[in-house]
Amino acid sequence: MNPSDDPNLGSIVAGRYRVDALLGSGEMARVYLAEQLSMGRPVALKLLRPEIAREPDAVLRFRREVEAVTRLRSPHAISFYDFGQSDDTLFIAMERLDGEPLRARLEREPVLAPDLVLHIVTEACECLAEAHGAGIIHRDLKPENVFLCTPLAAGRPVHVKVVDFGLAKILEGTRLEGITAKNSTVGTPAYLAPERVTSGMKDDERADLYALGVMVFEMLTGQRPYDSPNLIQMLRLHRDAPVPSARALRPELPAMVDAFLRQALAKDAAARFGSAEAFARALAGALER
Repeated sequence: MNPSDDPNLGSIVAGRYRVDALLGSGEMARVYLAEQLSMGRPVALKLLRPEIAREPDAVLRFRREVEAVTRLRSPHAISFYDFGQSDDTLFIAMERLDGEPLRARLEREPVLAPDLVLHIVTEACECLAEAHGAGIIHRDLKPENVFLCTPLAAGRPVHVKVVDFGLAKILEGTRLEGITAKNSTVGTPAYLAPERVTSGMKDDERADLYALGVMVFEMLTGQRPYDSPNLIQMLRLHRDAPVPSARALRPELPAMVDAFLRQALAKDAAARFGSAEAFARALAGALER
């Protein structure tokens, strides 16, 4: 759609937010730069697809999930200001972030320095630890949902925020016309834990940590451990293929990196790291030289 044809631009949502510019668009929602009129404050305003608002069960899940996420106090979780329903649109108003998604950084710089990888993962794990402790699972952790903000203090490379917590869960158990196979799995295939591939298997926080393990492999090597243009083949690779060697791609990596990745990407969730804190500690140990 041509930006000039976007009916949301210039509109007032819920009588409180003026929509000024499109920041990004996905299959579930669009995110706009907006102004909170009562405070003159810039916000990021996420407008979810109208189809979701017409599904009562989806609306209920949306409200419960956002209410849970708003209780997170980690400095690495995005701050939510408001959420609700305006006509046939569900909306979330949240802090505007200055910086870029990790995906944008990887497009410019496919291989990151180990120290930067450890910094990103450590801060993301601080957020995940609080969320998992509250029973909240992200379910769609990927570089697009890890935001690298302008650092808050001198000497820090970036300030990490984990975004879109739990929004993929809105579609769980709901089938909406036009939603793709990717979304119906509640996640993104390139980062999907094996237990999420097998129908009927319940997932937990270790599925988030598996996705983070895929991201570590990608940040250190410039490649994902499993890749295929075919969705079914991609899922089979996650379920059945052995964990490849990162050091085969980057021999200069420390010797313990492959052992760390074999545990992070273990097919059996019980063999993986049991918590975000343990994941971060193990990565720090693996990257020591």
